[in-house]
This record gives sequence, structure tokens and C-alpha cells, in this order.
Amino acid sequence: MAGPLKGITVLDMSRFIAGPYCCMLLGDMGADVIKVENRKGGDPSRGMLPFAGKGKETVSLYFTQYNKNKRGLSLDFYNPECINILKKLIAKADVLVENFRPGVLEKMGLGQAELERINPGLVRTSISGFGQDGPYRDRAAFDCIGQAMGGLMGVTGEAGGQPLLAGTWVADFTTGIYSAFGTVCALMHKKATGQGQMLDISLIESVLSLLATAVPLYVETGQIQPRRGNRDNVTGPANAFRCKDGMIYLHAGTDPLFKRLTQLMGRPELNEDPRYDTANKRMGCILEVEKYVQDWIGNLTVDEADAKLAGAGIPVAKIADVADLLANPQLKHREAILYREYPGVGEISLPGITVKMSKTPGSLEKMPPTLGEHSGEILSSFLGMSREEITDLAARNLI
Repeated sequence: MAGPLKGITVLDMSRFIAGPYCCMLLGDMGADVIKVENRKGGDPSRGMLPFAGKGKETVSLYFTQYNKNKRGLSLDFYNPECINILKKLIAKADVLVENFRPGVLEKMGLGQAELERINPGLVRTSISGFGQDGPYRDRAAFDCIGQAMGGLMGVTGEAGGQPLLAGTWVADFTTGIYSAFGTVCALMHKKATGQGQMLDISLIESVLSLLATAVPLYVETGQIQPRRGNRDNVTGPANAFRCKDGMIYLHAGTDPLFKRLTQLMGRPELNEDPRYDTANKRMGCILEVEKYVQDWIGNLTVDEADAKLAGAGIPVAKIADVADLLANPQLKHREAILYREYPGVGEISLPGITVKMSKTPGSLEKMPPTLGEHSGEILSSFLGMSREEITDLAARNLI
């Protein structure tokens, strides 16, 4: 069964995470994604740790995580002949994804007016730190800058402690997901009208969208949401607790769940106590409530606590490390992580297809490409160039 985006051609001119991740999601769903890289060096993430393989046969595992289900084309971005080839590709594509700083495409002769002239139906998805306009338009950004300026660091960390980055590139991934969502929405509009359009997606706004009640809390009361470590912001008990041999996270913050927890603990009177009988009241004395829970759970192993709490219908999880993830039977069943042979390197792990669809499921069809791996194939099949023309471009180091 073909993925739902079969027949859609995406030119991926992006680098690092947000753009490549967006394009990988589209490729997972069947789009023909052509990763267009500068002949001189390619995507900088090809050189980033960690690596698999030995000697000359190595591959960046940073790169492989965001670039499966793509074909690779390399062009000299500074050569007018290659820019002309790129324009021919754009003329036949459905989508162009890029995350250069605003203005870079214009310097390449590929400003929005020129793109619309070449292909009026093109969906251009532009990803940047701060957007294509505004006073911060020209500033550089990475994920950490998005987390910092977007407010996520400000609400992350222990109470009274310093702000902390999330443990992964939340700004990049969120922006990539928004970009993929927006691209599909624009493709639906194109299907109905034939019109392309430009999408302007920024890291800072993507992060801001994750802050939930922090913004309205300040707007309404002037209060800045404090950092609370692992504790839930609005209901409790919902926190990390230490067992005899490790830690778990449990959420019994709603009133029905708190009642179940007190019964499981053998302390049903706590549920009747007027200090604790609603979530709002419990949050007013949450340290007391959490101490009751910790005193109970500290006598159990992780497995014992997990079995008791899950058996009572209370959300609970061992706080997993990566080894736990690889052993998780649910994730194995769902094929959340895939294992494939990478030429010359051996078996590597790749992210699975996160969106499960019953009638048009996505699949892993292509390994992450080497730099320019499919250049000849793409120029021949997509643009109809002859073998002699392609050989000449390669001989002059243009592809």
C-alpha cells in the first residue's frame, strides 16, 4: 500500500534538524523527498557525533536520524549552471523546504517572486529562528536559542534552581512537526485551487505554543510560572518518586485518581480530609501530600509500585533510560525503532514511523543517502538529462 503522499515531490534544501525532520516525516508518508545539498560539504550534520562504522566507512548517526526516506542530490550552490538546474527541479516539484537565514535564497536568485514565476503551484516551507520579518529576522538561531527566548527554559528546572534546557532538541522537533503539518495543509489548498503559497515557521513561536497556561497566567495575574522540577503545574500528586531500587513517575492528580491512590496506600482517610479532597486544595499543600506518597512508595521496588499502580488504573511509568526504551515490549510491538543494514557500516537504528495509518501506512523505503548518492538518477529521470550531460557535470565537480 502506498503512503498518502505518494506522487508528491519535495525538495529538501534544509540542514541540521527542523527542516530535515519535517521532510523525513513527509517521506515516511510516501512523498518523493530529494535532499538537495551543496556539493561542497553537504548538510553540516554529516560531520556531527556520534558515528557508526570504522575507518573511511563511517556515517553520522545524528544525520541518519532525520534523513531516511530521501534521495540525495548534490549541486554547487555557487555555480550559475547548477542554480539553473535547481530552478528546473523547482519547476517540477510540489514542495520546497529550506531553513536558511532569511534572504539567503534571494542571494541565490531564488526569491519568492522568482519561485512563483517558476512554479505558481509551489509550496515553499521556510523555517527560521524568528520568522521572515520583524526586528529579529536576521538573527542566527539554533534549538537552544529557541528554547531560551521562547520561554521553555524559563519554566524548566528545579524550584529555586537555574533554568534548564530540555534533554533533547524540543524546539527543532516541534518546528519540524509544525512545518510538516503546515506543508500538508498547503498541499490540500493547492489540490483545491492549484495555488501554491509560502509558509513562514519560526522556532521561537513553535516553542511559545508549548507553554500552555504560563502565558495566560501572567496576562491575567502578572504571576510568572515558577519552575517546579518534575511536579505537575496544576494537579497533584503528580511527580517523580523514589522506590527502593529506582524512580517512577505517577499521576494521581485528579480527584478520582487520588481516591484510588489513597485506597491503594491503605490511607482512605486522606481522601476524606478537607485539606486534600480537591485538586486545588491539594496543590496548596502539595509537599504534605507528596510526603504521604513517598513514605508509601519508598517501601516498594519499581516493579512492585508499577504493578500496584497500573493495576489500580493510575498512570505510572518507570523513569526510563535508553536501555529501558530498547527493551520496552510496547515500543517493540509498535516498531518505534527500526534496525537496518547501512552499506559499509553494519546495522544501525532508525526512528520508526510514528504516525500509524490503517489504509495508507508509511514505511521505511530508503536509507539516509550519502552525499549526492542519487544525483545521476534524479537528473536523468526527473529532468531527462542525458548520461553525457550528467558525466560532464560530475567531471567538473558540479554534482
